[in-house]
Amino acid sequence: MDAMSTIPVPVERPRRILAIDGGGLLGLIPAECLIAIEDQLNKITGTSKLLCERFDLVAGTSTGAILAAGIAMGKTATQLRDFYLEYGKQIFTPEFLPVQFWHKYASGPLEDRLKQVLGEDTTLGSNDLRTTILIVAKNATEGNDWFFTNNPRNKFFATNSGLRLWQIVRASSAAPTYFPPATIDIPTQNGEPQNYEFIDGGVSSYNNPALQAFLEATVPEYGLNWPGRADRLLLLSLGTGFNSVTIPAGKATHYEVLKWVPYMIHELMNEANLQQNMLMRLIGERPPGARSATAELISSGAAKGIPDETVLTRVSQSLGTNKLVTYQRFTIGLTRQRLDQLGLNDVDPVKVREMDAADQISNMQRIGAAVAKEQVKMDVFRKFFAD
Repeated sequence: MDAMSTIPVPVERPRRILAIDGGGLLGLIPAECLIAIEDQLNKITGTSKLLCERFDLVAGTSTGAILAAGIAMGKTATQLRDFYLEYGKQIFTPEFLPVQFWHKYASGPLEDRLKQVLGEDTTLGSNDLRTTILIVAKNATEGNDWFFTNNPRNKFFATNSGLRLWQIVRASSAAPTYFPPATIDIPTQNGEPQNYEFIDGGVSSYNNPALQAFLEATVPEYGLNWPGRADRLLLLSLGTGFNSVTIPAGKATHYEVLKWVPYMIHELMNEANLQQNMLMRLIGERPPGARSATAELISSGAAKGIPDETVLTRVSQSLGTNKLVTYQRFTIGLTRQRLDQLGLNDVDPVKVREMDAADQISNMQRIGAAVAKEQVKMDVFRKFFAD
């Protein structure tokens, strides 16, 4: 049976996309936003539905892949949030000291929990997935990015449909230095499986998967071929918090290799985050009154030297008035100034911004709840959910 045949989407209604960033335990920030989105849409529409019934495509990288897969499996937003609260500390239990030379954490606890939540035998092509998903991982063996989707019209679906969902999510979240690579046997045309090692999809330009989700939805060759029009396509992008990594003057010269590695990984994710958001801002239309993600990062002091909202608006207007998507991003600059504005004076921005800071889980949740309360205003998107 066609994997998506049980999910009819009325042709006449607008399409809706969710894209969720990577960021380890900071996935609690988008998780809290998902709770607000789910609750507000239920109130606005007067009907109680799961997120898999609200959104036609859910894309995720790393921790975002966990959330995307959970949504597709019909989990409530609260269940997704509770995954981090219940299992976060267990997943980020340090390896024995000698093993930490290769990776800080064992993959076993994460794999066990993914099997428990997603099902050990659930495949990418399973009818148990109740909406279309897109999961980003990097094939380290071949040195390229892979986009796993259950869209049956995608040219790679026949090859990938039998892969286990939990393995794909594990591959997407295999952050170098944190977890070991994930090994997956991929079927080939001659019937002999090819062994590949995958690492975190965040080690690419797609830690923020919003642009790739837009392309997956609109480029005809990818199979969905949805209309690229601001009144027919909505994309909500959920971030996991942002901060620039600074090195005091005179210190960088004396950095050893082991210090540069985490710096480069973090900054790669930062730059990808900024780039993807700016590109989406240029081709997209933000609803009147909706919060600007660019202004958020600049005003909070989390990002410096990037084009401000005035510049982006001017460039966007020069590209024409026919925008391709209605686009909104929810995010926060993880700085002292910003946390104080949210009334979180007791939260240390340096400690809480680390993706594996298991001792900061409660504070990450508090930040997520504050961001959701401040930024998630689904009433401005009412027309996209009229069905």
